[in-house]
Amino acid sequence: MKRPVKVLAVLFAGVLLAGCGETENNAVKPETVQGLRLQKIELMSVLDELEAPGTVIAAATAQVAARTMGTVLQVAAKEGDTVHRGQLLAQLDERELAARRNAAKAGSQAAEAGIGQAQKAVAAAQANADVMQKTYDRYAYLKEQKSVSPQEFDEISAKQQAAQAQLEQTKAGLKQAQAGREQAQAEAHAADSVASYARVVAPFDGRVIRRTVEVGSLVSPGMPLFVVEDTSRYQLQATLPTEALTFVNKGSVARVQLDAMAEKSIEGKVTEMEAGADPGSHTLNARIDLPRGLKVESGVFGRAYFARGEKKTVVVPQEVVVARGQLRGVYAVDANGVVHWRVVTLGQSANRLVEVLSGLTVGDSVVLNPGTRELDGKKTAQVATSSEEKLS
Repeated sequence: MKRPVKVLAVLFAGVLLAGCGETENNAVKPETVQGLRLQKIELMSVLDELEAPGTVIAAATAQVAARTMGTVLQVAAKEGDTVHRGQLLAQLDERELAARRNAAKAGSQAAEAGIGQAQKAVAAAQANADVMQKTYDRYAYLKEQKSVSPQEFDEISAKQQAAQAQLEQTKAGLKQAQAGREQAQAEAHAADSVASYARVVAPFDGRVIRRTVEVGSLVSPGMPLFVVEDTSRYQLQATLPTEALTFVNKGSVARVQLDAMAEKSIEGKVTEMEAGADPGSHTLNARIDLPRGLKVESGVFGRAYFARGEKKTVVVPQEVVVARGQLRGVYAVDANGVVHWRVVTLGQSANRLVEVLSGLTVGDSVVLNPGTRELDGKKTAQVATSSEEKLS
């Protein structure tokens, strides 16, 4: 009984060995891909830049508010409308303002009429004073000749003084009338200005980005009605760390990248910069002028980069990076020539090169032309070089 058991055990072991040998012989070999261009990673000298996040804002933004109390009769502009300087945005009820203006104009006209009457009174008083002066001079001569009595001379002298006093009084009345006219005219101009407040107009050429008023609303002085921004000039308002104070100042040139413009870089110049940092956040704000005519919207996120020297780091061409959802990676080749997709952390990008912060080290080999092919787990017969292919 023991011998047959031993024979069966030997046979079973042989079957297992045969199965294992067959599995090893039938192992699937990775597919070989031709035409891949490989490159060994080397440190490169690149521009060392300070990154400052920011938001695009209009160089000029105005909050248009009501300047008088009134009911809104018309809203002539809505959000997104392009407007020109002086264009009507909203019309308020101006009937009460118009009544005040008409009353002020009537007062001005009455004052003007009073000026005419005062001028006529002055002319009459001047004529009477001139006649009395001549009469007084004649009687003074006759008095010297003892041809008139002292009483007659005193009567003429009193009349001459009265005529002069009347002239001075009419001149004072004219000055008072002129002052009244000036006051009435000032009130009329003020009434005209206040009446014009019923028209809410655009302060400059631009676009309405916010509206907070409707027809029928009762508004009061200072109440915001519209926000208008100048679309001809935009700036990036960037937040800089305190270290920027040592090499960034007004007039400094910055490389700007906006999310709305993909990887394209534009050049801007610092036009305003805070002199000191915020003690809480240890940051400061700077405004960077963007090129005129740039097709961009306010509120777009962007980054400004300020050069501060050079550094050696690992960089790869942007086309090497392959996206998988939210992850970014490259196809790296191991010592056996097998390609593996490797997740990397990216840094700054410029001139179609992107910095690799983690995931690659010097000496690693990467596929330069991955395209849209799935290369993970496949094999390449090419050998990576470090001099024939340059990362530039």
